[in-house]
This record gives sequence, C-alpha cells and structure tokens, in this order.
Amino acid sequence: MQTALLEQTLRSLQARLTHIHQGFYPKEILENLGKSGTYASFLEQKELGLEQAIQSIYAVSKVCGNTGFCVWCQNALAWYLLHSDNKKLFEKASLGEVLGGTGLSNPIKSFARIESVKIKAVKVSGGYVLNGTLPWVSNLDYGHYFGVIAQENENFIFGIVHCVVDKLELQEDVHFIGLEGSGTFAVVLKDYFLEDALVISHSFNAVSQKIMPGFVLMQSGIVLGLLENAIAVLEKYQDSKNGINAYLPYGNLQNIAEIKEQRDKIQQEALYLAKTPYDESESFFHKILELKSKGATLLLEVAQIAMLSAGTKGYLKDSNVSKLLVESYFAAIVTPSLKHINKILGKV
Repeated sequence: MQTALLEQTLRSLQARLTHIHQGFYPKEILENLGKSGTYASFLEQKELGLEQAIQSIYAVSKVCGNTGFCVWCQNALAWYLLHSDNKKLFEKASLGEVLGGTGLSNPIKSFARIESVKIKAVKVSGGYVLNGTLPWVSNLDYGHYFGVIAQENENFIFGIVHCVVDKLELQEDVHFIGLEGSGTFAVVLKDYFLEDALVISHSFNAVSQKIMPGFVLMQSGIVLGLLENAIAVLEKYQDSKNGINAYLPYGNLQNIAEIKEQRDKIQQEALYLAKTPYDESESFFHKILELKSKGATLLLEVAQIAMLSAGTKGYLKDSNVSKLLVESYFAAIVTPSLKHINKILGKV
C-alpha cells in the first residue's frame, strides 16, 4: 500500500464530494486508488486478502460512500477474477488498470426467488452467446468489465463481460437520490459473445460457496466507513448552539460512546470472519448475513441521528450530511438487502 498516494487521493476525493453526489463519476480517483494498492489485497494474499479489502473499502467510504461503493465493486471484480484462470485480467483489475463492477444483484435475487434471471446463455463453439438486460450495474463505462451469471437451461454460468462499444449497450435512463456518481447503467446484451477465456466457471454452483461470503462481507467496509462519517458528524455538532443536542432523541442508542462500542463489535466480527473466507458451511454465510443486517440497521439509526444533530445545515441542498443519510439507505438496500437477508434467514 502506497500510503502517501492514498492520502493524496483521499484529499482529492474530499474536495469532489458535491460533484460526485451530483453525478460526477470519479474515474481518475478510482484509478489513482488502484495505483495506491487499494484493490491489490487478493493479488498479494489471495483469499486471505479479504481482511485488507474490507479495510481499504472502509478507508474510502468514511470519506465518500459513493466512491467507497465503487471501491467495493472493484474489489468484488478482483475477488471474482481470483477464482479464474485469466491471471492477466486479474492483475489488471487488482492494480486498477481496468475498472469494473459486480453484476450479480439480479441473479442473487433470482436464487431467492425475488426476481427472474435476466441474462440467458446458449453454448456455442468457444464460449456462450448472451442475451438480456441487467437493470443496474455500477462502476461501469465503456472499456470496463463486470461479472455476469447467465442461465443456460437448468445451469448457471459465471463469467466476465467486457463493455466494448459495438458489442453491448449501456443505458442511463434513470437518476437516483444518491450514488449518482457510481457509474450505474442498465446493460443491454444482444447476441453478446462471451469467450471461454472470460468464463470463470461453467457452473456457478461449483464456486458460489467461495464467491458469496466474500462478496457480502466486503460490504461491511462500506457500512463501517459510513458509520465513522456519521459519528464524526455527531461529535462535530455535539456542543453546538449551547448544547441543544444533549436533548436529541437517540432512540435505542444511549450516546456516542454506545454507538462506538457497537461499531467496534461489528468491525471485530467482520475482520474475524474474513480470516476464514472459504468456510463453505451454511452457518458461516448466515453469520455474514446477520452481520450485514446488524451493521446496516445500526447505520440507518446513526445516520438519522446525525441528520437531526446537524439540523438546518444538514438539510441544505447537497450537504454532506444529507448525502450520508441517503447513502446509508443504499447500504441497507444494496444486494443482499435487509429484506432479502430476512427472507434467507427465515425472519418475518
């Protein structure tokens, strides 16, 4: 990790928060984060790099949730490629020389019978032909890459799509209240040829128990970073206007010290679970889902308290506090969402 370059890049990121919230995609910043080593943990440590990946996502997310989400996307892409035979592309993604996203939201929801699979595959010589539209894929632009799970009869293949201009279409038809600078597009595939060199597995089921725990666990970096940001807001306004925030309703939380204590427990559990990323037991994955649920629920509560703490200043258009609030909602709805997790865990 090149600490000086990372610190310089984070300062540059801090200066662009409003532009990013308004829709600026911070491509150069993401590339510089790659040069600093932000995505390199799997290249250096293989699956045991999961702990460092969480910490890297956290470091960026506490400055900007939008960009932290993009860093999660990039690390997820590197995580996929760790399990492929395409070592050249794995290295480029790990160094930030190519950027990309996850692409697994729809198929993961389909496995829980929330949605139907959007991408279909037909086996042909040298690869597969893909057709369909993925509604939301982030950290994208032409030239980028993303993971894809496509249905081939009763089977699901897992590969990497390259966003080449004349081979697919990226559509930006909607706008969001947050994460506008995340490079999120609908991806339209019409007879897209996925060559065997970009196929990670001809059966996603064969690798899913290695892929899914890390995919979800890395989201704890986003949650922890946003929590750190929210705590900083609480501390900033703690004594403002003659101490009026002493009367602020904290709901189920007593004070900032308790928030920090709960944050520390979530961080400790995340880093502990990251030490055994290839534990393929159902109970291990359920622990990760429970952790995301606890973290995102805490974040929602603390971000709301932060908004109330800032008062009118937080309610100003494009304030960093309102940005934090809508990003906390996103952390709770990004796949797997809280309701998705409850369905998997059988909670009503």
